[in-house]
Amino acid sequence: MREKWPVPTKDKLLADIEEADVTSRDVRLERLEFLLAEFGPPADMMLIGGIGAMFAIQELQSSFLNGNFMATIFCCQTFVEHSLAGGYALGGQDDLVESGFKKLTEQSLADGGISAPIAKRLDELREMRNPYTHPRIIQKRQSLLDRVVASKSDPHSMAEKDAREAIQILVDYLRHGCTSWTPSKHEANA
Repeated sequence: MREKWPVPTKDKLLADIEEADVTSRDVRLERLEFLLAEFGPPADMMLIGGIGAMFAIQELQSSFLNGNFMATIFCCQTFVEHSLAGGYALGGQDDLVESGFKKLTEQSLADGGISAPIAKRLDELREMRNPYTHPRIIQKRQSLLDRVVASKSDPHSMAEKDAREAIQILVDYLRHGCTSWTPSKHEANA
């Protein structure tokens, strides 16, 4: 038998959830507005990143909305990596599929699948994500603490700013692949 901790009553748990909902409603509303302004209405575009990309795009929005900023950054990078790899998988270039985000970005740029500005943005995403993913020695390779000090903000604010930037990088990548998926072109077609 697995040993488990005691759990409060369902009534107590529900009261805690309701209180948290009320307390966080305004910030979640602002985050939802940001997501809608970036992603807009559903688009008719082919996403080739498979199940991993599907989960990532859904979970990044939920994560951001609920203030899980590190998870948002990871999901943004996961979506792009699965999408870049998906193109190579469809082309039978299996050696590239598992080569990693940096190599996929470099190869996509070399093959003309992405532009130099998009490759630069994707590298910014990779560099942003790395200190969250990999432990770093302070002042040797940029650590999270180094980034907090440089940003002159608290860790939570820095992570939220990073998550917003990661979302914008992902949207830039999507718009590059589907040039009709922009607010101005959507308005013209409406």
